[in-house]
Amino acid sequence: MKLKELITSARTCRRFKGEKRLSSDILAELADHARLSASARNMQVIRFVTVADPDTCEALNRLVVMGGALTPQQRARENQHPGGFIVIAGPKDMDDFALMDVGIAAQSINLAACEAGLACCMIGAVKKDEAAALLGLPEDLQVRLVLALGVADEVRRIVPRRSDGKLTYYRDENDEHCVPKITLEEAVILKK
Repeated sequence: MKLKELITSARTCRRFKGEKRLSSDILAELADHARLSASARNMQVIRFVTVADPDTCEALNRLVVMGGALTPQQRARENQHPGGFIVIAGPKDMDDFALMDVGIAAQSINLAACEAGLACCMIGAVKKDEAAALLGLPEDLQVRLVLALGVADEVRRIVPRRSDGKLTYYRDENDEHCVPKITLEEAVILKK
């Protein structure tokens, strides 16, 4: 798959086939893509926690919100929870450069998951202190981002901007997850 096709296919997923569990080895392999990715000033300050244990996954799932723009009826049902998680952790005193690493790592994991036939949801809406306690994070680290991973149980696709001009994602009449994107002409503001 060409990179642009991979990026286009790697849409956020909020409904997973809950019975399809991911192993610690699969999660570690996905994290390895992030480890090998670029790092601002090559400081490599972020760390990863893989969560494959079903009980810990369910506990972590209760600490996150996936699909804040969706109605409760449109969100995942209990049998559609992720098959595993990767938590990106970083020092409490991360600077702006190190914060870039979180995004780079998350996108690397997302693309690697898509290439492997899996789906990902990058979650910032997490009770970070409770998640850190659940996972037993060392005192000097904080939860920076949570990635839910698994086998997709929904169709996700890119669509044009909504007729009202909004870019909020939504579910259409077929219950497909639609992600409006601006045009290339809107994105590239200057050509010099």
